[in-house]
Amino acid sequence: MKFDELNPELVALCGTADHFHMAETVIGSPLRGLDILSLKGIERKRSLPTDVTNLLIIYFFTEVKGTVYHRNALSKLYNHWVSNEAFTFSKAQEMVKLDMHSVLGEMDRL
Repeated sequence: MKFDELNPELVALCGTADHFHMAETVIGSPLRGLDILSLKGIERKRSLPTDVTNLLIIYFFTEVKGTVYHRNALSKLYNHWVSNEAFTFSKAQEMVKLDMHSVLGEMDRL
């Protein structure tokens, strides 16, 4: 995914929206049970700033909306961003260039 291809309105919400509102906005419909479980997996984590976490949510839900995915996938991706020190919005922009599915696949093989 390229950062430039993201909806500018979504990116503008990154600094102000809560995680659940951000996910619902990306999906474009009410959250499903799986989506809520995934978000609850990162709800109490405070390693990444809000704007970075919301960019991660855009990245994740743009890729998986309407599909079935593992409920811990978002949490694993969050931890991957933390381990790669994506603590700034500019670093997060670099992280969205990575193929999420290959990153998650590599983590499952560890």
